[in-house]
Amino acid sequence: MKLIFEKVAFGFPLTVEESYKIIVALAEQNLNNSQVAALMAFFIKRSISMEELTGFRKALLDLSVKVKLDRDAIDVCGTGGDHKNTFNISTISAVILAASGIPVAKHGNFGSTSVSGSSDVLNFMGYKFNSDPEYLNNQLNEMNICFIHAPLFHPALKTVAKSRKEMGVRTFFNLMGPLINPAEVRFQSIGVYNLDVARLYNYVLQQTQTAYSIVHSLDGYDEVSLTSSFKYFSSQGEKLFEPDDFGLSYKTQKELFGGETIAEAAKIFSNVLANSCTVAQKEVVAINTAFAMNCFSPLKSISECLAIAFETIESKKALQLFNKLIS
Repeated sequence: MKLIFEKVAFGFPLTVEESYKIIVALAEQNLNNSQVAALMAFFIKRSISMEELTGFRKALLDLSVKVKLDRDAIDVCGTGGDHKNTFNISTISAVILAASGIPVAKHGNFGSTSVSGSSDVLNFMGYKFNSDPEYLNNQLNEMNICFIHAPLFHPALKTVAKSRKEMGVRTFFNLMGPLINPAEVRFQSIGVYNLDVARLYNYVLQQTQTAYSIVHSLDGYDEVSLTSSFKYFSSQGEKLFEPDDFGLSYKTQKELFGGETIAEAAKIFSNVLANSCTVAQKEVVAINTAFAMNCFSPLKSISECLAIAFETIESKKALQLFNKLIS
C-alpha cells in the first residue's frame, strides 16, 4: 500500500488493480486521517484516469450493500461540485419522473460542497431513509420511486464523510456518486461539472450494459441549467444543444439559486411540485426530467418528454406522489 500511495503522491496514474486496492484500504481504515485528506488532495491537483475511475467504481460497488430491485428503474443523479448552489433539480426531477410513470431508484447523499444535497432536503421534508430491500421494493412498486441513501449502503464512504465535509471542495468522491448506485440500475441520467468528466463517464459507461445519458452545461453546471449551451452524451454519440432548440429561454444563475439554508431549498422543492415556482425553476426541472425520460423511453422525443414533464408538474401529480411518500 505504501508504494501505491507514493505513486499517487508523485502524480503517477494507478492501474485498475491499484485503484481497487486503495479503496479497500480506505474501507478497512488502513489509512489514517492525514492520508485520507492527502489522497483527496492529490486528486484535486490532477485529473482522474479511466483506469482509476474503473477501479474505484468496482471497489465501491463490491463493498456496497446490494439492493435487488423487482423492476428496471432509472437513477437521476449529478456529480455536484459545480459550486453553483442550484436548488435540488435532479431530486425534484426524480419525483416528477415517478409521477409520470417512469420507475426511479434515486441514489443520493448529504451535500459535501453545497448547502443542500439530495438527502439533506429529503430528510428535512420528512422522508425516512431505509436500507431494507423489501421496503424499497414496496415503494418502487407502489409509488414508482425509492430513494437510496448512500451512507446506508456504502460503509466505505463513511470513513471519508467527515474529511469531505471539512474540506468543502470537490474531490474524486463527487465523481463516484452517480456511478455506484448499489441497485445497479440499467438506466442512468447523469449531470457532470465539466466536459473532461463527461467524456470520462462516457468511456466508462460504454463498457457496461447501462443505457445512459450525460449532460453538462458549458458554463459549468452539472445539469441542463438553460444558462448556456449544453452538451449531451449517450451511447449514440454527443450533441450540442441550445435552450431555444426546445422553445425555452436562457436563464441566469440567480434564477437557479438554491438558497442559503436547507429550509430555503426545501421551500423551492415544495414550490416546484405545487406549481407555484418561478418559470425558470419549472423549465429547468422540466428539461432535465425530459432528458431522463428520453433515456428510459427513447422512442419518445425530448420535446414529447418535455410536454409530459410540464403536464405532471402543472397537474400536481408530482406533489400528490411526494405527499404520499412522506406521509
